[in-house]
Amino acid sequence: MNSSSPQGAAHKSLVPLICTLAVSSPLWAQGAAPVLHWSFDRVADANVPECVTGGADTVTGKFRLIDGVRGKAIVMDGYTTCIHRKAQQVPNLERGFTIEAWIALGAYPWNWAPIAAQENTVSMNSNRDKLSWPDDIAADSPREGFFFGVGPQGHLGLHLGADGWRVCKTERSISLRAWTHVAASYTPKRGIVLYINGEQAARMDCEGVFSMAAGEDLRMAMARQKIEPSHPVRAFATLPCWYALDGVLDELKIYDVCLDDKAIAESSKALQPALAPDLPRRLMPSGPPGPGKFGASYVNLSYHPEWDALWRVSSDPDIVVQFDDSPIRVVFWRGTRYSPAWVMENDLWMADQSIENFNGRDGCIEHMLDYYCRFSHVRIIENTPARVVVHWRYCPTSANGNHSQVNPVSGWEDWVDEYYTFYPDQVGVRKVVLHTDGEALWPEEVIGLCQPGQRPEDVVDLSALTLVNLRGQAHTYTWAERSPVIRKKGRWERGGYIDFGDAPGESPNIMMVNFKSTYKPFQIFELDCNFSVFAHEHRKEVSHFPWWNHWPAALIPSDGRYCQAADRPSHFSLAWATPNPHRGENNTYYWTWIYGATRDDPRTLAPLAKSWVQPPELSLVSGGASSRYDSTQRCYVVSRVKGAEQGKLEATLKADSEHPVVNPSLVIQDWGDRPAHLIVNNERMIPGSDFRTGYVRRVNDYDLVLWLRMKSDRPITITLSTAP
Repeated sequence: MNSSSPQGAAHKSLVPLICTLAVSSPLWAQGAAPVLHWSFDRVADANVPECVTGGADTVTGKFRLIDGVRGKAIVMDGYTTCIHRKAQQVPNLERGFTIEAWIALGAYPWNWAPIAAQENTVSMNSNRDKLSWPDDIAADSPREGFFFGVGPQGHLGLHLGADGWRVCKTERSISLRAWTHVAASYTPKRGIVLYINGEQAARMDCEGVFSMAAGEDLRMAMARQKIEPSHPVRAFATLPCWYALDGVLDELKIYDVCLDDKAIAESSKALQPALAPDLPRRLMPSGPPGPGKFGASYVNLSYHPEWDALWRVSSDPDIVVQFDDSPIRVVFWRGTRYSPAWVMENDLWMADQSIENFNGRDGCIEHMLDYYCRFSHVRIIENTPARVVVHWRYCPTSANGNHSQVNPVSGWEDWVDEYYTFYPDQVGVRKVVLHTDGEALWPEEVIGLCQPGQRPEDVVDLSALTLVNLRGQAHTYTWAERSPVIRKKGRWERGGYIDFGDAPGESPNIMMVNFKSTYKPFQIFELDCNFSVFAHEHRKEVSHFPWWNHWPAALIPSDGRYCQAADRPSHFSLAWATPNPHRGENNTYYWTWIYGATRDDPRTLAPLAKSWVQPPELSLVSGGASSRYDSTQRCYVVSRVKGAEQGKLEATLKADSEHPVVNPSLVIQDWGDRPAHLIVNNERMIPGSDFRTGYVRRVNDYDLVLWLRMKSDRPITITLSTAP
């Protein structure tokens, strides 16, 4: 896909041949011939032939040609595609006109986008209000010309200058991914009439004097100026940007007469597409379905051709983590700015927030607004049969291009390193490290993602969230009537009795999101973590949950845009968890917690939570100098004794009911690259099924990573040796 003749070179002398089929139109036979007609059957050297005059018009940006309603059609990418005709080549339409075309939309535009327009209005683009074009036309703006296009909710509209700026739009929205015949006509006597598939869809009297916009080019697909995306959460944090129609355009015709209802109906029936447009349903990419060998892979995750072509990346820009015997994947995709998402077996995505700041000038400062991934990247650090570690580094960014907590002397702003440690049991640990000269910020927010065509209610149950404590006590919160309230302490709550008490171990630290899937994502936090519901930016008439589409995948400068339809990828928020920050070295704070997905009852996660927040002591018998439990890696780190027997390590995990063992992991430093054989409680373990090992190269030696598939609430002895 490119803007430099995707169909190969062709000479302008071919224009008469390209347009020969147009003479078969029944309207031509009746004497109502178009004054301009684009068939889009061929594009040569970024020129689109115009069939009536025999000239050609310029196309810029990304595009491709596909099979249309007849011949070929042009696919526009929603951001860069623009076709324009010079002003002096635009016929005068002041006595009346008709415009008709075939379109198939991939998504609705971010604000009104033209099918064909020749106008001179100036948007305020004030960043101070929530008005959208054309409601925000500046008071001193000219109001001449016409605009025929599609709005952010999929409505068809004709706007024109006639003693002010007149706006006529349909109540009905245009269907997505389907051929639709659209038309608009105007005369002072008849006013404005809009048609969808040959039938009247809207009408408005318009007796004022219509005048063309002097000196303005005729533009197709893209507006004449940057326009703010519609329906912002915070107008001051939503900026004007270029965008275009997202979809297919074919057989665009402009008449210098007003066609009546019968003529429009006949034109719609004259061409009936033989095939559906080549716009398959868009799905956020998650890699190969089904179980896969445990490990991380660099991949190029394709969303759809138009979006993919906008990215200046080569091969393997994304990462997918797979697990044995499980369909669950963890996806680090540039469409989420590399924020990882846990993907369930039916392609439901569970995501999370980054480090986030906020102020009244920039709005949100976060990873979501780095829509070109200028400050965000991922890499695989470890990739062994026993463990995978992925590193995500980013700089929180605002829609205005500003950053968080900038040191005025050094110039350094906040930067974040996040480390995700995954084990074969489908459990991952997140460690967030904030480098800052300021204060500790907020790293967590429970976020579900919607595929195009999905609403939050399609993704999650109304009883959306379950909290569990270490005692296995659980409470589920419902959004059926209103947003619930979650309290750290206290017993009575909307929706019922909370069995959480105030004694140690009674406060909840386990959270499950009740997705409409067999597997459900969960998180486990350190003790004394608070939870609260995301209950603002909520439109109850639209959804039970707050719902936006400025992220993921969107390439617009906005820290919040309310969804107007389920036309593109979107997200919704349920709650916040507030894990406590830890003070690190060299001006850092860090947080850590667990992620995973399970088919089991959430109460069964209590032993796993105990094994992490209350790990059993590892007592070294021989072969090790010291050991410590590192919750940020979910493993015991064992240092070796210099001069000790190099090929053997003996230790005891002192497990009990309050300090259980659940699939433990050990990192034995300086083990070398020799084989490792394992005996547990005097029983020889089978490599692969009972345990797994991995070797991590360090500067002067290898560390051994041991992962053991075992659950126990009794002490276990471990003997690790190089000899069988």
